[in-house]
Amino acid sequence: MLLSIAWRNIWRNKKRSIVMLTAIALGLCGGLFATGMMVGMAESMVNTAIDRYIGHFEIHTTSFKANPLVNDYIPGGDSIASSLKAMVGVVGVSARTIIEGMASSPASNSGVQIVGIISRDESLVTTDAKRVVEGEFLNSVGRYPVVIGKKLAEKLDVRVHSKLVLSFAGRDGSIIYGSFRVVGIFETESTLFDKSTLFVRRTDLAGLLGGPALVHEIAVRLVNAELVPQMLASVKAMYPTLAIDGWKDIAPELKLTAEMTDVSMLFFLAIILFGLLFGITNTMLMSVLDRVREFGVLMAIGMKRKRVFWLIIVETVFLSLTGAIVGVVVGAVLIDVTNHTGINLSIVAEGLTSYGIGAMLYPSIPATMYVGLGVLVILTALCAAIYPGIKATKLNPASSIRTYV
Repeated sequence: MLLSIAWRNIWRNKKRSIVMLTAIALGLCGGLFATGMMVGMAESMVNTAIDRYIGHFEIHTTSFKANPLVNDYIPGGDSIASSLKAMVGVVGVSARTIIEGMASSPASNSGVQIVGIISRDESLVTTDAKRVVEGEFLNSVGRYPVVIGKKLAEKLDVRVHSKLVLSFAGRDGSIIYGSFRVVGIFETESTLFDKSTLFVRRTDLAGLLGGPALVHEIAVRLVNAELVPQMLASVKAMYPTLAIDGWKDIAPELKLTAEMTDVSMLFFLAIILFGLLFGITNTMLMSVLDRVREFGVLMAIGMKRKRVFWLIIVETVFLSLTGAIVGVVVGAVLIDVTNHTGINLSIVAEGLTSYGIGAMLYPSIPATMYVGLGVLVILTALCAAIYPGIKATKLNPASSIRTYV
């Protein structure tokens, strides 16, 4: 009975109720979509970092992590890489040579990280081969090819077919120079990566260093990120003397972003609901004042004040939930559509690349978010109904019956 009366009371003043329902629906729809964009940006940062270079986990020597020197290589690195390739759940393994050096052109020079790779292995771990905007990746059979980032190419004022001189410390401490030809220019979502990284063939570096190819880093790509904890435990048991780190440990800022996303989303929506709380309170208070005589009659014929209070509570919850359901449904549909089509933010791509975010944004919301939102809506409705409910229970039946609105 109480539920039925409460539902009918909501629609007694249709204009006021529709205005409030629209405000709640638009507020939650906008909040959900903005939250979906926040989640999409966070996921873009994580996914692009994994795709660009990190992979799902990496292996180094403990000394190389502390101070990356050319002699801090992984003993038997290629053998370890072959063993990892045979493991279930592994998509690709890239054994890299990593050297800090200098890239020089006739126009300028810049400190760089020289990454020696096997092209076919690297393409299974990262997407850098697909990010080439000019020329090609390291598929050339020519002498000493190099692929550099677009920002680095602009700084050095070089293009495809230009020559670069790379200099770096050898195993004996002497400075080694090598003349390389640019065969490709890549562009990723990270300005910093494009300014500081270049790729060469691992065999070319081995020839310049004099000796077999050195493996300083092994990057591993898995079927999906959910396998990372299990795989890390297995690989650490196999190679206890090596430093084996998942992507969250390699890039702690990405770990923090991933962990804070859910909290940030709920906090953001809570702020929106806090703003709506005053509107809901005002609407219910107006409803109570419009029905002073009605409440006086109800209490005069025996309705307990407690039931009057709960009637206001139920009306408020119904009003809030109805608006919330409409807003959530519209917001969910909007997020689902844009998640498939994407939102092109190329107009601000320059700024996004500073944070490692792609120009195409795909909003998304985790399913658990809707549960948290439902709880927040109910709490907001209960808080908004307290004052109007108390106001209704304080009415004097005798004087209220003689009130005409």
